[in-house]
Amino acid sequence: MKISVDIDCTPQEMRTFFGLPDVEPMQQAVLEEMQRRMIASMDQISPTTLLKEWMAPMGAMQQAFLGAFTNAAQGAASAASAAGGRARGTSSRRRRTEEDSES
Repeated sequence: MKISVDIDCTPQEMRTFFGLPDVEPMQQAVLEEMQRRMIASMDQISPTTLLKEWMAPMGAMQQAFLGAFTNAAQGAASAASAAGGRARGTSSRRRRTEEDSES
C-alpha cells in the first residue's frame, strides 16, 4: 500500500505549522550588520592595499635571501683564499726541501 501526500505551502507557512520561531527579523538585522561592516572595510580589500600588504614581506624575504647568498659567497671566498695560501706555502716548502736535498 502506498500513500502519497502533496503539500503546497511556503517555507514560512511550514515553519508556522511546525511551531518554529520566526527568525526573519533576526536574519535581517544580521545581514544589515554584515553589509555595513563589508562596506566599511572595502578600502582594506582594494587591490592596491592588498598588493602593498602582500609585497611588504616579499621585500624582507628578498633581502634575507640576498644576505644569505652574500654571506655564503664571502665565506667561500675567504675559505678559498686561506686554502690557496696554505697550498702556496706548502709547495714553496716542498721546493725548498727539494732544493736542499739536491744540494
